[in-house]
Formats: sequence, structure tokens, C-alpha cells
Amino acid sequence: DSSFLDAFFAAYEDSGTAATTRGLHLLVHAYARLRHPVEALEACRYLAQRGILPSQSAFNSTLQSAQRSGVFGVAWQVFELMTQKRVYANQSTVELVVGVLSQEGKLARTAALVERIHGTKCAPGIVAHVALALRMIEEVRVEQVILLLKRMLQRNILLDDIAYSLIVHAYCQAGDLKSAVEQRDDMVRRGCHLNAFVYTCLIGAHCCEGSMDKAVQFLQEMVSMGLKPYDATHSHVIAGCFREGMVEEGLAYFNTMLHEGFVPEISYCNDMLGGLSNAGEVRKANDLLTALMDKGLVPDKVTYQRLIDGYGKAGDAEGIVKIYHEMEHRVLNPGVDVFTTLIRGLCQCGNLKEAEKFLAVMKKKAVAPTNDLYDLLISSYCEKGNTKRALWLYDMMISENEKLVPSADSFMMLVRRVIKVKNSCPP
Repeated sequence: DSSFLDAFFAAYEDSGTAATTRGLHLLVHAYARLRHPVEALEACRYLAQRGILPSQSAFNSTLQSAQRSGVFGVAWQVFELMTQKRVYANQSTVELVVGVLSQEGKLARTAALVERIHGTKCAPGIVAHVALALRMIEEVRVEQVILLLKRMLQRNILLDDIAYSLIVHAYCQAGDLKSAVEQRDDMVRRGCHLNAFVYTCLIGAHCCEGSMDKAVQFLQEMVSMGLKPYDATHSHVIAGCFREGMVEEGLAYFNTMLHEGFVPEISYCNDMLGGLSNAGEVRKANDLLTALMDKGLVPDKVTYQRLIDGYGKAGDAEGIVKIYHEMEHRVLNPGVDVFTTLIRGLCQCGNLKEAEKFLAVMKKKAVAPTNDLYDLLISSYCEKGNTKRALWLYDMMISENEKLVPSADSFMMLVRRVIKVKNSCPP
């Protein structure tokens, strides 16, 4: 820890800079050989904060320790730190980073993305640095990643079109559409060829903002330039259409996507199902999911939750129960969110006995009911005029867990029902 490093540093300080540097580098290597990559990384940071640059061998040793220990997050932190401190990767560094990418299962996808941007395959060193930039972009560290990309450009680590495309991606990920478009225009002024990845980033960002007209405009511009949309391009447009309630347009783009041999990722598929369900087309959503599953799509809990919500809005209690059993058949363990959606749907259908059954199922599965669930059932029984059952659920709620408290609305609804019942009883 820091106190040990402080003592170690102080012990070497009087010996001169060279001795200090060598002694601390040996400490980093010792941590790495003992398979303590976190401590080795902290020692590297400690050195850097005190103006002593860790050697490339020290960084590589730490990177190798993290890779062999399977601590991939630490490996990326090491690679980022050495790049920030201008200790640029050699062949050993690149091999280690590519090894981490391979173990994470991201190597083929990253290499394909680089090829999509540049048009041809690129060297492993470029793939490794692109992977680092993508990781920082996912964490929405825009200023840091742009600074790092510009530094990579100066050192000719990345090609111009790749670096500028990633800057566009960074702005899009942060939701800064104005800067993203300006960066796209700057690419053109610098003589860089625009690519399908840049347009897909712009399309996706505008779809997330709900600017479907602008997204479709970029799609048309992309096609007119001879750039071919790929799975992510189609998925962004389709999900955007469904989120905005443009069901017919979304289905048209979806059919085009299938015709071109692409299948949307599960997150985009869930957006489609949600859009159809909100439009009252839950049966069409169910049919669409069946067709996608035939093409190899594997549904997740959110997929079934969207369908359960759709059947609840349609007042189809049988459909809700059927979807739940299908989910169980696929050994997907429903959490509290799925159960809440399911019980709400059954309450909407007026099937309160079935809703209570699933409250019991929750407890058997050791999923703790929430305030919202009890509120749903209590208020639903009050609306049905079944004050006795509502009171029974209220008693169960407060006896099971002292932290469970009904909302003000459901409590007042229950109080009014009790007063009404008492007033209606003969003296």
C-alpha cells in the first residue's frame, strides 16, 4: 500500500536518482512475478506521480501478470497508463494486449471494425490501440480519449481515418452531436475518406436523440456515397423507429435488414418488441420474436419482460402466464423487475388471484417482494371493492419486513375503503 511505497521510496531517495529508479523498477517486477498485478500497477502509478517514469519492461511485466491472472481490467489500465506516459508499445506489449483481447473474445470483432473503417486489414498494433480507445469511449471519457488519439496520430501509431473516425464515435457516445458532425466535416477537409462506421455512429446518436429525420438523412447520404449499411446501421434505425412509435417504418427497415442477411442484436430486438407492444401489437411482437429465434437469436429476461408488459396492456392474462412459463422453460431466472411487470399486468387484466399466486412464486424463489408490488395488489383489491383482501395484504406487508411501507396513495385508498365499509354496516 501507499505507506509501504512511501517508506521504500524514502529509503532509496538518498542513493541518487539512478539507484532510486532501478530499485523501484525491481519492486514492480517483483510484484508482477508474484502474480500481484494490482499492486504492480499501483507501484507504476506511484512512480509516475513522483516524476519517475516506469520502464517499458516494468510495464510489460505488469501487463503480463494481469493477463496471466485473468485480471483484464487491470491489464487495460496498465496499457492506458503507459500510453498516457508516452511509454509506447513495443512488439511484446502488442502481443500481450492482443492476447488480452483474444481471451476476452473481442479480437475478431475489433479487427473487423478496424477493417471496416480503413477498408483493409491493419497491423496488430493498430488493433490493440483501437481497442484501448474503444474501451475509454465506452466509459464516456471523451476529453481523455481525444487527447490520447491525437497523441497517437502525432506518433503515427494510428492512421488518420481511424483516429478521426474514433473521435466522431467518442462525441456520438457522449451525445455531443454538434461536435460529432463538425468532426465528420473536418475529416472531409483533411482528405480522409468517410466510411460506414462514421455514418453508423452518427445515425445511432441521432436515433437515440429521437431525431429520426436526421438519422434517415444520414442513411440516405451514406447509401448515395456507395457505402453499405451493416447490421449496427440497420439496428439503430429500426430501434429508433420503434422507440418513436413509427411502427410501420420500423417494420419496413426490419424487413430490409433480414433481406440483406442481418439479424439485430438482442438489445435492439428488445426495443422493437417494446415499440410493438406499446402500439398494441403484442401478438405481432411475439411472432417477430419467434421468427428471430428461428434465425438464432437468444432472448433474455428483458425480451420476455417486454412481451409480458405488452400482454398486460392488451388485457391478455393467459398470454402473460404463457410467456412466463416459456421463460421458465428456458431456465431464465426472473428477477424482481420481471415479477413486478408480470403482477402489474395481471392486475391490469383484473386477474388478482393469479397475481397473488406469482407473489407466492416470488417468495419460493427467494425474490423479496417490494413496496411497489404490495401497492399494486392492495390498490387493485381496493378498486375491486375487496377491502378484506386488501387489509390482509397490508398486514402481510408490514409483518414480513418492517422496511416495507405502503405508498401514501395506496394507504389512503385503503383507509377510504375501510371507512366506507364501516359506514355501510348497520349500527
